[in-house]
Amino acid sequence: MLPINLPTPLDNPERLSHWDVTPRLQVCGLEVLSGLHFNVDQSAKEMTLEFVNVTRKPLSNIKLVSLVRPDTDIFKQQLQLVANYAHLREDRGAEILTQVPNQVAFWGSVIGLTSHRHKWTMELVTLMLALAGDVEMRFKHAFACPRPVDLSPQIQPMIPTPGHASWPSGHATEAFTVITVLLALLPAGHQYKEQLQRLAARIAVNRTVAGVHYPVDSAAGRLLGTALGEFFVSRCQGAKNVALWGFDGRKFEGKKAEPVDFDLRVSMTDNLSGYYQHKTTKHVIHKSPLLEFMWTKAAKEWQPLK
Repeated sequence: MLPINLPTPLDNPERLSHWDVTPRLQVCGLEVLSGLHFNVDQSAKEMTLEFVNVTRKPLSNIKLVSLVRPDTDIFKQQLQLVANYAHLREDRGAEILTQVPNQVAFWGSVIGLTSHRHKWTMELVTLMLALAGDVEMRFKHAFACPRPVDLSPQIQPMIPTPGHASWPSGHATEAFTVITVLLALLPAGHQYKEQLQRLAARIAVNRTVAGVHYPVDSAAGRLLGTALGEFFVSRCQGAKNVALWGFDGRKFEGKKAEPVDFDLRVSMTDNLSGYYQHKTTKHVIHKSPLLEFMWTKAAKEWQPLK
């Protein structure tokens, strides 16, 4: 009989390197979601995403994101913008079809992401996208906002309308989640910021061009994705003074009740737009040893070759 080796200590993050990709992602995927929960305020038409670090005592609840649903007048205003964007379909058609199942090739080309050199980064991206997908879908279910085609048959989307609610945009949420994390992961992330931000915005706008999203969906997705990206980084590295991000969809209109387009130039942190809201809190998010291990492995892939 061969010697029996039962490694200690228990739950050692280093053991992650011994497992196949699928079980490793299962372990870390549950870790990313652990402690997240939602709270609904029916009177305010508001839903918040909150986090409790269940491994720390005493327990403390941290609000991460607050979303307030747009009212019916906002969606009626937005419908005209969706119709106007249709003239870009011929120009962006191939791009839109490529982005339906996968965005990786687009922002991956900006930073030089490759599967053979950046194995751990690709796994980290998988975890980010899973987090964004689960959270956005929970919000979509709660708010149950109609798609553009539900309001007007003249929209005629160029791709099949997804079988879930419209607000917030999933593509926008996922794109801004990933780029927020990549900017923190790469040694010189700031050099990629402008191009990655513009690319994420284009991915979001393409969904309006396709006829399946309103601009207000993209605006909310931008905020939600940025908040989730910061949360993901916090779970990997730890963070103090965690931000509370908010989006009030009822205020997404002009001074004369005119429709407002999604605009990347609008600050999400100066609290001047009315619909974007940002506040720094004194809460602390402690890092997860499992996610820290994954982050460290991914970060090493971006170090200069010696």
